[in-house]
Amino acid sequence: MIRLIVSDFDGTLLPYGQAEVSAEAKFLIEKALDQKITFAVSSGRTYNELVSLLPEFADRLYFISCDGAHYAKGGKNLYEKKIEASDLALFFDFGHKFGDFSFVLHGAQSNYCFGDIPSSAKVFESLPVSRATEISEKIYKVTTYGREFKPSPYSGLRMHWDGGKELSAQYVNRFANKCVALSDLQMRLMLTKFDTACIGDSGNDVVMMKGAKYSYAVGNRCQELLDSVTAKVTTVEEALKDIISINSK
Repeated sequence: MIRLIVSDFDGTLLPYGQAEVSAEAKFLIEKALDQKITFAVSSGRTYNELVSLLPEFADRLYFISCDGAHYAKGGKNLYEKKIEASDLALFFDFGHKFGDFSFVLHGAQSNYCFGDIPSSAKVFESLPVSRATEISEKIYKVTTYGREFKPSPYSGLRMHWDGGKELSAQYVNRFANKCVALSDLQMRLMLTKFDTACIGDSGNDVVMMKGAKYSYAVGNRCQELLDSVTAKVTTVEEALKDIISINSK
Protein backbone atom coordinates (compact mmCIF):
# COMPACT_ATOMS: atom_id res chain seq x y z
CA MET A 1 0.00 0.00 0.00
CA ILE A 2 1.17 3.51 -0.82
CA ARG A 3 0.63 5.79 2.16
CA LEU A 4 2.59 8.87 1.06
CA ILE A 5 2.68 10.69 -2.30
CA VAL A 6 5.26 13.42 -2.85
CA SER A 7 4.97 15.51 -6.02
CA ASP A 8 7.17 18.20 -7.47
CA PHE A 9 5.29 21.36 -8.42
CA ASP A 10 6.62 23.28 -11.46
CA GLY A 11 6.63 21.08 -14.53
CA THR A 12 4.78 18.37 -12.63
CA LEU A 13 1.63 19.46 -10.77
CA LEU A 14 1.82 22.77 -12.60
CA PRO A 15 2.87 22.17 -16.23
CA TYR A 16 5.09 24.84 -17.76
CA GLY A 17 3.03 27.57 -19.41
CA GLN A 18 -0.02 26.76 -17.29
CA ALA A 19 -1.33 29.28 -14.74
CA GLU A 20 -2.93 26.86 -12.30
CA VAL A 21 -3.10 23.23 -11.30
CA SER A 22 -5.67 21.37 -13.39
CA ALA A 23 -9.09 20.44 -12.03
CA GLU A 24 -8.31 16.79 -12.75
CA ALA A 25 -5.08 16.88 -10.74
CA LYS A 26 -6.93 18.49 -7.81
CA PHE A 27 -9.64 15.82 -8.06
CA LEU A 28 -7.00 13.09 -7.94
CA ILE A 29 -5.32 14.69 -4.91
CA GLU A 30 -8.73 14.67 -3.20
CA LYS A 31 -9.18 11.03 -4.15
CA ALA A 32 -5.77 10.16 -2.68
CA LEU A 33 -6.63 11.96 0.55
CA ASP A 34 -9.92 10.06 0.66
CA GLN A 35 -7.86 6.86 0.51
CA LYS A 36 -6.02 8.06 3.64
CA ILE A 37 -2.86 8.72 1.61
CA THR A 38 -0.77 11.61 2.91
CA PHE A 39 0.07 14.07 0.12
CA ALA A 40 3.08 16.40 0.03
CA VAL A 41 4.17 18.99 -2.53
CA SER A 42 7.95 19.39 -2.87
CA SER A 43 9.27 22.45 -4.69
CA GLY A 44 11.94 25.07 -5.04
CA ARG A 45 9.22 27.66 -4.45
CA THR A 46 8.55 29.21 -1.05
CA TYR A 47 5.87 27.99 1.34
CA ASN A 48 3.66 31.05 0.77
CA GLU A 49 3.85 30.64 -3.00
CA LEU A 50 2.76 27.02 -2.84
CA VAL A 51 -0.14 27.70 -0.48
CA SER A 52 -1.34 30.59 -2.67
CA LEU A 53 -1.42 28.26 -5.68
CA LEU A 54 -3.22 25.45 -3.84
CA PRO A 55 -5.40 27.37 -1.33
CA GLU A 56 -8.04 24.64 -1.10
CA PHE A 57 -5.37 22.27 0.25
CA ALA A 58 -3.60 24.80 2.51
CA ASP A 59 -4.34 22.90 5.73
CA ARG A 60 -4.40 19.38 4.31
CA LEU A 61 -1.08 18.90 2.52
CA TYR A 62 2.54 19.01 3.63
CA PHE A 63 4.42 21.69 1.69
CA ILE A 64 8.15 21.04 1.28
CA SER A 65 9.57 24.34 0.06
CA CYS A 66 12.83 26.00 -0.96
CA ASP A 67 14.20 22.77 -2.47
CA GLY A 68 13.94 20.86 0.79
CA ALA A 69 15.08 23.59 3.19
CA HIS A 70 11.72 23.82 4.94
CA TYR A 71 8.38 22.09 5.28
CA ALA A 72 5.14 22.98 6.99
CA LYS A 73 1.51 21.98 7.25
CA GLY A 74 -1.37 24.26 8.13
CA GLY A 75 1.00 27.16 8.69
CA LYS A 76 3.03 25.25 11.29
CA ASN A 77 6.74 24.96 10.61
CA LEU A 78 7.82 21.34 11.08
CA TYR A 79 11.31 21.16 9.58
CA GLU A 80 13.97 23.65 8.58
CA LYS A 81 17.51 24.05 7.37
CA LYS A 82 17.88 27.81 7.44
CA ILE A 83 20.66 29.84 5.84
CA GLU A 84 23.01 30.82 8.66
CA ALA A 85 23.67 34.47 9.54
CA SER A 86 27.31 34.26 8.43
CA ASP A 87 26.18 33.12 4.98
CA LEU A 88 23.45 35.77 4.74
CA ALA A 89 26.16 38.36 5.46
CA LEU A 90 27.97 37.28 2.27
CA PHE A 91 25.06 38.53 0.15
CA PHE A 92 24.92 41.87 1.95
CA ASP A 93 28.70 42.36 1.72
CA PHE A 94 28.56 41.65 -2.02
CA GLY A 95 25.56 43.93 -2.45
CA HIS A 96 27.24 46.84 -0.68
CA LYS A 97 30.31 46.33 -2.87
CA PHE A 98 28.49 46.21 -6.22
CA GLY A 99 25.59 48.55 -6.93
CA ASP A 100 24.21 46.37 -9.75
CA PHE A 101 23.66 43.40 -7.42
CA SER A 102 20.32 42.84 -5.69
CA PHE A 103 18.60 39.94 -3.99
CA VAL A 104 15.45 38.70 -2.27
CA LEU A 105 15.58 36.70 0.97
CA HIS A 106 12.72 34.26 1.43
CA GLY A 107 11.36 33.23 4.81
CA ALA A 108 8.36 30.99 5.47
CA GLN A 109 5.99 33.95 5.80
CA SER A 110 7.74 37.02 4.37
CA ASN A 111 10.22 38.16 1.72
CA TYR A 112 12.91 40.81 2.13
CA CYS A 113 14.73 42.67 -0.65
CA PHE A 114 18.08 44.40 -0.96
CA GLY A 115 18.81 46.81 -3.81
CA ASP A 116 16.84 47.42 -7.00
CA ILE A 117 14.99 44.22 -7.81
CA PRO A 118 14.16 43.96 -11.55
CA SER A 119 10.54 44.85 -12.29
CA SER A 120 10.27 41.65 -14.30
CA ALA A 121 11.17 39.53 -11.25
CA LYS A 122 8.15 37.60 -10.06
CA VAL A 123 8.34 37.97 -6.31
CA PHE A 124 5.74 38.50 -3.65
CA GLU A 125 5.58 41.75 -1.78
CA SER A 126 8.91 42.19 -0.04
CA LEU A 127 10.23 44.44 2.72
CA PRO A 128 13.37 46.48 1.95
CA VAL A 129 16.39 45.79 4.17
CA SER A 130 20.00 46.99 4.15
CA ARG A 131 21.59 44.49 6.53
CA ALA A 132 20.94 41.01 7.87
CA THR A 133 20.35 42.23 11.42
CA GLU A 134 17.10 43.86 10.27
CA ILE A 135 15.56 40.42 9.67
CA SER A 136 14.09 38.48 12.58
CA GLU A 137 12.59 35.67 10.51
CA LYS A 138 14.59 32.59 9.47
CA ILE A 139 15.65 32.65 5.81
CA TYR A 140 15.49 29.48 3.70
CA LYS A 141 16.31 30.73 0.19
CA VAL A 142 17.98 33.72 -1.48
CA THR A 143 17.33 34.80 -5.08
CA THR A 144 20.00 37.03 -6.62
CA TYR A 145 19.84 39.39 -9.62
CA GLY A 146 22.13 41.50 -11.79
CA ARG A 147 25.58 40.05 -11.18
CA GLU A 148 27.07 36.59 -10.81
CA PHE A 149 27.55 35.67 -7.17
CA LYS A 150 30.08 32.98 -6.25
CA PRO A 151 30.16 32.14 -2.55
CA SER A 152 33.22 30.51 -1.05
CA PRO A 153 33.27 26.71 -1.46
CA TYR A 154 33.62 26.62 2.33
CA SER A 155 30.36 28.48 2.89
CA GLY A 156 27.15 26.76 3.95
CA LEU A 157 25.43 27.65 0.68
CA ARG A 158 24.31 25.54 -2.27
CA MET A 159 23.12 26.90 -5.60
CA HIS A 160 19.64 25.50 -6.10
CA TRP A 161 18.96 27.16 -9.47
CA ASP A 162 21.39 28.81 -11.87
CA GLY A 163 18.90 31.15 -13.54
CA GLY A 164 19.36 29.75 -17.01
CA LYS A 165 20.37 32.58 -19.34
CA GLU A 166 19.45 35.29 -16.83
CA LEU A 167 21.91 36.85 -14.39
CA SER A 168 19.93 35.34 -11.56
CA ALA A 169 20.36 32.39 -9.21
CA GLN A 170 18.87 30.83 -6.09
CA TYR A 171 20.73 29.57 -3.02
CA VAL A 172 19.74 27.38 -0.07
CA ASN A 173 21.48 25.72 2.86
CA ARG A 174 24.20 23.36 1.61
CA PHE A 175 22.67 20.45 3.51
CA ALA A 176 19.11 20.98 2.29
CA ASN A 177 17.59 18.92 -0.50
CA LYS A 178 14.33 17.18 -1.33
CA CYS A 179 15.54 13.75 -0.23
CA VAL A 180 16.62 14.89 3.24
CA ALA A 181 13.28 16.66 3.78
CA LEU A 182 11.40 13.58 2.54
CA SER A 183 13.33 11.34 4.95
CA ASP A 184 12.40 13.61 7.85
CA LEU A 185 8.74 13.58 6.81
CA GLN A 186 8.76 9.79 6.55
CA MET A 187 10.15 9.52 10.08
CA ARG A 188 7.50 11.95 11.33
CA LEU A 189 4.78 9.84 9.76
CA MET A 190 6.48 6.54 10.73
CA LEU A 191 6.69 5.49 7.08
CA THR A 192 9.47 4.17 4.83
CA LYS A 193 10.37 4.27 1.16
CA PHE A 194 8.22 1.17 0.68
CA ASP A 195 5.13 3.23 1.58
CA THR A 196 6.09 6.13 -0.70
CA ALA A 197 5.58 7.27 -4.29
CA CYS A 198 7.35 10.31 -5.77
CA ILE A 199 6.63 12.29 -8.95
CA GLY A 200 8.94 14.83 -10.62
CA ASP A 201 10.25 16.23 -13.88
CA SER A 202 13.75 17.66 -13.42
CA GLY A 203 17.23 17.22 -12.02
CA ASN A 204 16.54 18.38 -8.47
CA ASP A 205 13.95 15.58 -8.18
CA VAL A 206 16.51 12.82 -8.73
CA VAL A 207 17.61 12.64 -5.09
CA MET A 208 13.98 12.55 -3.97
CA MET A 209 13.31 9.41 -6.02
CA LYS A 210 15.79 7.50 -3.85
CA GLY A 211 13.32 7.75 -1.01
CA ALA A 212 10.44 6.02 -2.83
CA LYS A 213 9.57 2.51 -3.96
CA TYR A 214 7.44 3.94 -6.78
CA SER A 215 8.90 6.85 -8.75
CA TYR A 216 7.56 8.66 -11.82
CA ALA A 217 9.22 10.97 -14.33
CA VAL A 218 6.83 13.40 -16.04
CA GLY A 219 7.96 14.18 -19.59
CA ASN A 220 11.53 13.79 -20.80
CA ARG A 221 13.34 16.98 -19.72
CA CYS A 222 16.00 15.22 -17.64
CA GLN A 223 17.75 12.04 -18.74
CA GLU A 224 19.24 11.47 -15.27
CA LEU A 225 15.73 11.46 -13.82
CA LEU A 226 14.46 9.13 -16.54
CA ASP A 227 17.25 6.71 -15.68
CA SER A 228 16.39 6.74 -11.96
CA VAL A 229 12.62 6.17 -11.89
CA THR A 230 10.40 3.09 -12.01
CA ALA A 231 7.90 4.60 -14.48
CA LYS A 232 7.76 7.26 -17.19
CA VAL A 233 4.54 9.22 -17.76
CA THR A 234 3.34 12.14 -19.85
CA THR A 235 1.37 13.98 -17.17
CA VAL A 236 1.08 14.09 -13.40
CA GLU A 237 -2.53 12.98 -13.75
CA GLU A 238 -1.33 9.74 -15.36
CA ALA A 239 1.02 9.12 -12.44
CA LEU A 240 -1.64 9.87 -9.81
CA LYS A 241 -4.13 7.52 -11.48
CA ASP A 242 -1.53 4.74 -11.47
CA ILE A 243 -0.71 5.27 -7.80
CA ILE A 244 -4.38 5.26 -6.81
CA SER A 245 -4.94 2.09 -8.84
CA ILE A 246 -2.07 0.35 -7.01
CA ASN A 247 -3.87 0.98 -3.71
CA SER A 248 -7.14 -0.25 -5.19
CA LYS A 249 -5.79 -3.68 -6.11
